Amino acid sequence: MRMNSKCLNFFVVLGLAACASSGAPAAPEVAAPAEAAPEPAPAPSSALSFTSAQADRGRDVFRSVCTTCHYSEEFNDQIFKRSWRRSSAGDLYDFIATSMPEDAPGSLPPTQYADIIAYFLQMNGFDPGSMELPADADALKALSLAPLGN
Repeated sequence: MRMNSKCLNFFVVLGLAACASSGAPAAPEVAAPAEAAPEPAPAPSSALSFTSAQADRGRDVFRSVCTTCHYSEEFNDQIFKRSWRRSSAGDLYDFIATSMPEDAPGSLPPTQYADIIAYFLQMNGFDPGSMELPADADALKALSLAPLGN
């Protein structure tokens, strides 16, 4: 008898497995409540720009302060573009404002560093706009230098 009950259990399980795979409708699954979708990251500010006048001032500061060590061509060549295309204008501002001029790092007024960045942007094909770049590295983080790679 014991053998018969094992066989019976085997056939019951086998029959249930066959029913489950026969295409019979399964019990509906209860969907878990949807979690709130995370907010998308804010797009870089399209209002962040520089003016032609600011780039001109940057050119003048560059000529008076930076040309003792640098040529303007250094800032729109392939090495510059490869070095900065994965960065933001804020990263470039931070670097320049904390390390230049080499003999007196950080000695220029913050607006002059922003003007120099505007000059570099203009040399690299960024279009001027109606607002000046702020002299604030955090605000400049919103301006990607990715177009340098194009």
